[in-house]
Amino acid sequence: MATNEIDKDEIDKLHMLILQLTIIATYYSKIIYIALFLFLISSFTLWMAIVDPNPIPNITLESPLYTCGQTTPPTLPVHDFFGEKPYPVGRLLWSADPQSSDFVPTDNEHVRKCMRRAAEIHRQVRTYARSILKVGVSMYSAAEDIEARIRLLCGHSKDEFCTYKPDDNTWCAQAFPLGLSYNHCAAHYTPIKHDDHVIAEKDIIKVDFGVHCDGYIIDSAFTIHFDPTLDPLAQASLEATTEAIKLAGPDVLISELGNKIEEIICSYEVDYRNQNAPVKLQPVRNLSGHMVGKYKIHSGKSIPNCRGKGKEYGRMLEGETFACETFASTGRGMIADEYPVSHYMVSSKSMSLQPAFIKGPEMAKKLFTKLRTMFGTLAWSPRTLEVMGEKNFQLALDTLVKNGVVNAYPKLSDKSGCHTSQFEHTFMVGSWGTEVFSAGDDY
Repeated sequence: MATNEIDKDEIDKLHMLILQLTIIATYYSKIIYIALFLFLISSFTLWMAIVDPNPIPNITLESPLYTCGQTTPPTLPVHDFFGEKPYPVGRLLWSADPQSSDFVPTDNEHVRKCMRRAAEIHRQVRTYARSILKVGVSMYSAAEDIEARIRLLCGHSKDEFCTYKPDDNTWCAQAFPLGLSYNHCAAHYTPIKHDDHVIAEKDIIKVDFGVHCDGYIIDSAFTIHFDPTLDPLAQASLEATTEAIKLAGPDVLISELGNKIEEIICSYEVDYRNQNAPVKLQPVRNLSGHMVGKYKIHSGKSIPNCRGKGKEYGRMLEGETFACETFASTGRGMIADEYPVSHYMVSSKSMSLQPAFIKGPEMAKKLFTKLRTMFGTLAWSPRTLEVMGEKNFQLALDTLVKNGVVNAYPKLSDKSGCHTSQFEHTFMVGSWGTEVFSAGDDY
C-alpha cells in the first residue's frame, strides 16, 4: 500500500509539472509569434521604404514597364545598366544628306554624354509617370512619387534633395519641379501643401520635368488626357514640336520655327459636343522655347510659338542647345500669371551675395544659405522644402522674394475653362544637323 501511495504522489507531481510547462510554453510561444509577426511587418515596411517610396494607392501597374532590366516601379539607378557603355544616342535629324547609319556625333563629347544619360533617366521616369497618372489619383501623391523615382534613377536615395553640385562632373539630379499643369494652366504648376486636386476624366495634364547631369539639362514635356474630344489638342502641339525641330539646324533663322509652329497649331480644331461649332486652336503666343545652358534652364535665345517673333535672336549656331516647347490652346492663346506660386529660383545675381546683406529676419538669411547650397541656379518648389522637413518657412521665403534674391514664378494660365497642351524636346545643333536627346518611342 505504501508503495502505491508514493507512486500516486509522484504521478500527480509529474502531471502538475507537465501542466506548468505547457502553460509556460503556451505563454512564451505567443510572445514568439507576436515578435515574429512584428519583425515581418517592420521588415516589409523597411523594404517598401527602400524599394517603393511613396506608392500610389489604387493603382495597378502594368508589369513589367521596362525591357532593359529596370524594376517596376523603377528603383535602380540608370548607370547600373550602362556602366562604361555609351548611353543611347538621341534622334538624329540631318540638315544635309545623311551620313553612315552608324554615325555618332563626337563634337562637345562630354556635354553629349551628360545629355544622353539625363535623357535616358527622363525616358524611364516618364514611362512610369504615364502608368500612374490616372483618373482618381491625387496630384500631390503622384508628384511625390514621380520625383522620388527621379532621385532613385539618378543614383540617390529618395531623401537626397540636393540638385546643385557644380564641382562634381558626374552629379545627376532633378533640374526643376515636376510640372503637372492642367486644363487652362499651361505651365509652372506643381502640387503644393493643401492641394487636394484629384485627376478627373476631363483633365488634360502637361507633364513637364527636367533631369541634368553635370548641369546639362534635359527639359522635356508631354500631354496626358482621357477624353477623346481633346485628341486634336494634344496632337497639335506634338506635331508642332516635331516639325519645328525638323527645321532646326546650323545657320537656320529661329523665326522660321515660330512660323511653322503657328501654321500647324492653327490647322487644328476641337469639336466640343456641347458647342455649336468647332473651336479653332491657337498657339500660346507669349510662351516660347529657349536655349538651355549649364545649370541655367533659360539661357539666351528663345524659340517663338508664333509668326512675327524671334528675328532678334538671329540664327541657330553649332553647339547651341535648345528646348523646343509648343503650346496649343482652345482659349485666347495668351497666358497671364495665376496664384499661388509653386516654382521659385535663387536669382543668378544673388549667387555670390553674402547672407548678412539680406534685409530681414535671421531665418530668411538661413533659408537663403540652404536654398543656394541645395539648388543653386535651379528651380525648386515649396513642396520639396516640406518633404525636407522645413517648417514655417513661408515668411522667410516671402522676405527673400521681396528683397529680389529669390524669384517667384507663378502659374501661367489662359482663360478659365479652356484647355491647353504641350510637347517639348531638348536638342543640340551640330554642323551636320541636330541630335534630339529626349526623343523616345513615345514621342
